[in-house]
Amino acid sequence: MTPDIHYQQLRDARLFEDFPDDVLIDLVTHCRTIELPAGENLFQQSDPGNNFYLLTEGQIHVVRRYPSGEDIILATEGPYYVVGELSMLANELRTGGVVAVSDSTLIALERSHFIAAFEHNPKAAVAVLSYLSLRLYRMNLLVREHAIGNVAARVASMLLLLCGDKPGPIHTDVRVNRIARAIAMDSDSVDQILQEWVQRDYISYDGPMISVIDIKKIRNIAG
Repeated sequence: MTPDIHYQQLRDARLFEDFPDDVLIDLVTHCRTIELPAGENLFQQSDPGNNFYLLTEGQIHVVRRYPSGEDIILATEGPYYVVGELSMLANELRTGGVVAVSDSTLIALERSHFIAAFEHNPKAAVAVLSYLSLRLYRMNLLVREHAIGNVAARVASMLLLLCGDKPGPIHTDVRVNRIARAIAMDSDSVDQILQEWVQRDYISYDGPMISVIDIKKIRNIAG
């Protein structure tokens, strides 16, 4: 066992909080400590997902490189953030890189030792399944919110076009299904957005008649 790693450090991470003590005590015997100086890479995008890491001290950036060569910081995380667990569990390549923002300390565990824990203790497998399900649920919510946000921008852009970028009534027969077809979305989503804007006093909306009240808000939504 690495002397400076205690099994309770693993439990501080969401991934391990439901693991039985005996499983964590065994896992920690296979862990090792990594000291990562500021500016150094923990791993890079497309590296093999052989290990996962638990950040115990410091701060890291999670970075995604796009085909254009641009690097985008997806997240900045602090202590007890687990990084690399999804690619490790899936045995796939890393979908992004990790770089230390400040001098950082991490606990590393190899995939083979992690998987072995499931073979001897079904409760550990159930705990990981619960963790992954929660991650997937939250991701679905984020995707849904992002999709709705895109629809709102497209609806706002359509209203600006119809009103000539000026507040006041739109002097044409504006039906939800026509707007939906124009922006390639379903009518229910468009109607929901319009009703929300009515409640916020951005527009008035009565059947086919729409009037823009707060043109600045609509412009901001349209981007």
